[in-house]
Amino acid sequence: MKTLALAALLTLATSTDCLAWGDRGHSIVAEIALRHLNDPVYLEVERLLGKESLAGTASWADDYKFTDEGKHTYDWHFVDIDVSHDAYDASVDCKGANGCLVTALVDEAKILADRTKSDADRRQALLLLAHLVGDSTQPFHCTERHGDVGANKVKVDFEGKRPDGKLRPVPDTNLHAVWDDSLIDTRAFSWGSYAAEIDRTLVPGITDVSYGEGFAEQWVNQCHQVGQKLYQELPAANADGFIVIDETYQAAVKDRLDGQLAIGGLRLAAMLNSVLAGN
Repeated sequence: MKTLALAALLTLATSTDCLAWGDRGHSIVAEIALRHLNDPVYLEVERLLGKESLAGTASWADDYKFTDEGKHTYDWHFVDIDVSHDAYDASVDCKGANGCLVTALVDEAKILADRTKSDADRRQALLLLAHLVGDSTQPFHCTERHGDVGANKVKVDFEGKRPDGKLRPVPDTNLHAVWDDSLIDTRAFSWGSYAAEIDRTLVPGITDVSYGEGFAEQWVNQCHQVGQKLYQELPAANADGFIVIDETYQAAVKDRLDGQLAIGGLRLAAMLNSVLAGN
């Protein structure tokens, strides 16, 4: 039985802009993936990571992109497709000087699969993929509206409830941050128990996750379609220009939140089971 990996919080300072799923969300995605790896692949992941866990390092890439060494990866974490467009268009949406989420997923998967590369290079590719696959399921990392930077400019007051039923207000925040952290915080105090619940209740019913040619565009387009719907369903802003995100909204998006995390875990598992097969 594969035990739950413990999340290790990294200490480097980060910005809230362009983060996807907080550390708990990324740990959930990685933990679900670990539960669905083939045994030889699981052992190879352990070998590459050494004493670290996949779930515990799943947010490493968010710290890395703010370092001098990793700043070229900043644009890899998102692909902001406008809501008026129904699918990814590389000529329009992949704007970063060093690529975007779509190109990074493809390129890093090739590095991880290449056994002529050093363990250090393959380990870094694994760390990046564990994070970027999670990014590919956060709806506001695949969608924006009129240049709002993936809903970072959509002002909201969050008034959701914690798992114990008490109010958990987060005033003066933005919609992107609510999906990164606040909604996940309301689902469970323990990300491990949340991952276990998703794996038990949702994962068995998901049968359409695959990894193959064109996977990155397919994954991003699915994510974008969810983002389009979320923009359409947003409550109206109040007189101060803020949208109130309350427990009604929390309940309305619960299934989609859980579903995106589950899909992220299965995507990561499908990728690793493919590219690490035979290692």
